[in-house]
Amino acid sequence: MVEDCLVGHIDLVLTKSISRFARNTVDTVTTIRKLKEIGVGVYFERENIWTLDAKGELLITIMSSLA
Repeated sequence: MVEDCLVGHIDLVLTKSISRFARNTVDTVTTIRKLKEIGVGVYFERENIWTLDAKGELLITIMSSLA
């Protein structure tokens, strides 16, 4: 999925929750930053977090460490 985002096939990723996106905080934040650099947003439905929002990365870091 990330590879498809990087080549421009996907411009938005919808996921049920942070725990379904990645298994640890480092992978989550690294992937989110990589996607954000190319303008691809990620929306986490359960947590109601949008990564292109200013507070998104802070919330993702906190929530993924709990997940």
